[in-house]
Amino acid sequence: MTFKHSQAELCAKRVLYECGLSDPTEFPLPKIILGRKAFYEETPLDGKEGEIVSVDNRSIITINSLIQFETKKRFAAAHELGHYEMHRSLRPIFSDTEEDLMNWYKAGPQETEANEFAAEFLMPSELFYKECERKKFEPKVIEHLANRFVVSKTAAILKFVNRGNHPVFVVYCKDNKIKWFKKSDDFYHFSHLKMNAAPPTGTVAYEMFLGKKAYVGDESKQDIWKSDWFEMRSEDEPDTRFFEYCLFAKSYNYTISVIWEK
Repeated sequence: MTFKHSQAELCAKRVLYECGLSDPTEFPLPKIILGRKAFYEETPLDGKEGEIVSVDNRSIITINSLIQFETKKRFAAAHELGHYEMHRSLRPIFSDTEEDLMNWYKAGPQETEANEFAAEFLMPSELFYKECERKKFEPKVIEHLANRFVVSKTAAILKFVNRGNHPVFVVYCKDNKIKWFKKSDDFYHFSHLKMNAAPPTGTVAYEMFLGKKAYVGDESKQDIWKSDWFEMRSEDEPDTRFFEYCLFAKSYNYTISVIWEK
């Protein structure tokens, strides 16, 4: 599979190459950052997941030590490394919140580039595709990819929409409001969603924000109707069954849904 890479992704590939790494899980990320001549530390940060401060050719990357999950720390660190490699001459300080790391398709250009860098650095496209190439898509594939690359399921989902082996539609909702959605290039259904509206009734995301049980294990793949998320081509088109896999981050009150055709 041949991919067209963004400038941020190409930068991530260059850094991996210069570090002599074909697989980013082979070496601890803090040591990679030190090898790139930046300092790395973990300390409590108020309202921030990470930041980078660059002064007089010295850069310090700080990650919030209160982050509970190592996978999330890794993504925040890779995000700040992206700022270091691409943006340190533009601004002396970048401070990144949970919202900055999640708003992939609504953030400013530098935050988007840092997220693209982090995703490619931690999950190189060619390796990522090989890990799912011959697998039938289901939630277990996302779990496998997250474990393989030591990233969160959310990060694996966001990578899958562009580099996976099956067409999917991804919707991110925060505080019961739709914030962005993204589809694979070969996903041919059109949404009827409006920004900052609540997720449609009938969707799993809607159920999650109502406080109903979260679906896990074999139940994580739920049947839904096409019309729940997408436009119908005509009044005569029969409604068809789709699947929805929805993650709910209760502490941050967001959902991320993966929808695909049955």
